[in-house]
Amino acid sequence: MRVASEVELVSPPDTSAWDGLVAASPEATVFHTSAWAKLWTEEWKGSKWEAIVVQDSSGYSGGIGMISRRRGIFRTVESMPFGTYGGPIVREGHPDPSAVRRLLMEAYAARVARRLVARSRVTWYEGTAGDFPDNLRPEESITHVLALSSDYESVAKGFSPSTRRLVRQADESALSIRVAETSEDLHAFYEIAVETVRRRGGTPKPYSLYERILKSLVPAGLARYHLVLHEGAAVAASLHLFHEGTAMSWLPVSRESSWHLRPNNYLIASLLETLCGAGYLEYNFGATPLGAAGLVRFKEGWGARPRSVLIAGRRSALHRRLRS
Repeated sequence: MRVASEVELVSPPDTSAWDGLVAASPEATVFHTSAWAKLWTEEWKGSKWEAIVVQDSSGYSGGIGMISRRRGIFRTVESMPFGTYGGPIVREGHPDPSAVRRLLMEAYAARVARRLVARSRVTWYEGTAGDFPDNLRPEESITHVLALSSDYESVAKGFSPSTRRLVRQADESALSIRVAETSEDLHAFYEIAVETVRRRGGTPKPYSLYERILKSLVPAGLARYHLVLHEGAAVAASLHLFHEGTAMSWLPVSRESSWHLRPNNYLIASLLETLCGAGYLEYNFGATPLGAAGLVRFKEGWGARPRSVLIAGRRSALHRRLRS
């Protein structure tokens, strides 16, 4: 289906061509991969993986992927689900990447302006505000990223005094950490995740999603679960996602009753040391809500610095009228 003269809407994209684009695009993240898209189309009945692409003799030279999900007579369109990074990507070496990004964003804006698209959202990590069309203006949010090196001790020198103190306390708390690989491990993770998300006022995602991640993304090297143990019991846990030298904290969780042991500090310090030894380049702490001063202090205490995330959402007038 033609969206504009130079771009095409494909549903679904050719997996090989899309993964080739992701591999050749420096701005691509784990959330652009076909594996991430497949996770949601399998989890959500009636959802589709779509992409707006520009093609040339090498295949896809640019694209923006999205998940379209049916909700009654309406559809939602997200690039990508749950606020994770989406947005346009362009093959490295393209002579005019900014022009391609603008074409893609204009076509995306036309896609989500359809009458039965109830709501849409695009989250573009380190995006360019000037590449958004006038009818899809973004708001700026932030994430926090820590640059890594092969020498963990040099990275640790950038920790604030209070962070170093808390890491020492955690080291004295008889904690241990291990990779979570079995169904029993996943149940332990999920139990703490449900407690944490409800404590934060959110709605826990279904167990089936985390089970799919364990069975599909973990074997592919795109995800990993960890458990932090105290006296044999799990007191904290995490889900991290990986792509091209970057590790991202997608869901860190802990039991409130264990906070005096500093399990979150232990988990991050342990992972940073492992990541440095493995040659990773960056650690992304994940989204930082605006106004969350305590969370900003926590992340910046590790030496992480803010990076821009542009978010543009739309809710259709028809959907608003029906809901009201």
